[in-house]
Amino acid sequence: MTSIPKTKTSAQIKQETDRCVMCGLCLPHCPTYLKTRNESESPRGRISLMRALAGGELALTEQLQGHLESCLLCRACEVKCPSKVNYASIMDATRIAIAQQQPAPPKPSSLEKLATDNTLRRKLNRLLWLADKSGLRAAGRGLGITRAMGLERLEQLAPPTPLTRSWHSYYPASAEKRADVALFTGCFSDLFDQQTLSASILMLNRLGYGVHVPATQTCCGALHYHKGDSTQAAELARQNHQAFAELEIEAIISTASGCGSHLQEHNPSGHPIQEISQFLASAHWPEHIQFKPLTKQVAVHDPCSLRNTLKAASFPYQLLHKIPQLKIAPLPGNERCCGGAGSYMLDHPAMADNLRQDKLDALTATEADILVTSNIGCALHLMSGLRSEHRKTVVRHPVTLLAEQLTN
Repeated sequence: MTSIPKTKTSAQIKQETDRCVMCGLCLPHCPTYLKTRNESESPRGRISLMRALAGGELALTEQLQGHLESCLLCRACEVKCPSKVNYASIMDATRIAIAQQQPAPPKPSSLEKLATDNTLRRKLNRLLWLADKSGLRAAGRGLGITRAMGLERLEQLAPPTPLTRSWHSYYPASAEKRADVALFTGCFSDLFDQQTLSASILMLNRLGYGVHVPATQTCCGALHYHKGDSTQAAELARQNHQAFAELEIEAIISTASGCGSHLQEHNPSGHPIQEISQFLASAHWPEHIQFKPLTKQVAVHDPCSLRNTLKAASFPYQLLHKIPQLKIAPLPGNERCCGGAGSYMLDHPAMADNLRQDKLDALTATEADILVTSNIGCALHLMSGLRSEHRKTVVRHPVTLLAEQLTN
């Protein structure tokens, strides 16, 4: 395999990489560099590799591709970059260019199929529910079908799973109506965290918002896009455009910051994209909406997508402060990725678990009863780590915790 063909894309990649002045200010903020101390595992090193590929100076080898694929795309480097290099866009463009060199389109992984196939997700949900109900998973015995599908790691990450519900197309406001919004359910939130979706509908309705839940919506496409499959990502964007475009709504609301950040940067519908905590925190709150006291200690995890991409990390704290007597503190080390990073926790389990251990150790120091996070991938990854250590700390989305404490 040779270098990236000299196309408009390769020229754009080279032009953007030339903005990097190789100062190295990004290095102390890169999780993979801090773990390996390998320059090729740093933003600066990867930019050098991508520039050489785009310029035809390097051939694409398995080792080189491994350095590119091991990037979490947490974007901590972008936040610290004085030259404002668009690192994530370079990485995405490079991965797409590499994928387009292949003689045939890459076959979608089992995870990518699961993300886009509602029927398959429902079947997996029922299998996980039956395995939980029968005690198979509690006894450490996995499902043969997940091994056959290459999703055994996902089964290990999955929390105890209730049966999923079907959504109504519309949930009317339960207070004086202000406007309508639409809820983006996502693929893995719909499979593993319908509790947060329900809590979001409840809180939006109580604040006077009617909520549309289009049945034809699908995966946001982030999994596919970040792996270089721009064709499938574009098809998913087209389907979501059809699902949302004709609705008369104020915004599309996402409960998972990873989905929200991708939708915001690749907006398929033209409607504003809002992360649920940001939308709720910015809304008018009638005085009659009150919350029961909760005498617990909460550690708040800031997902990279919420902090570095959406720039919305402050809003979960604003919501949580509405709960009387709740003690709230950020999880130490919030500027570092937990290792979840979409499908990264499945594709790179050793590095993902290493990064997660830092979070679990930081959580121990806080003595928190509840760990709050705003992204489904982070939640699954962190919950799995807590279960492996037999920890009693529960993981909640901030809006779920808020809804649980709602009076009346």
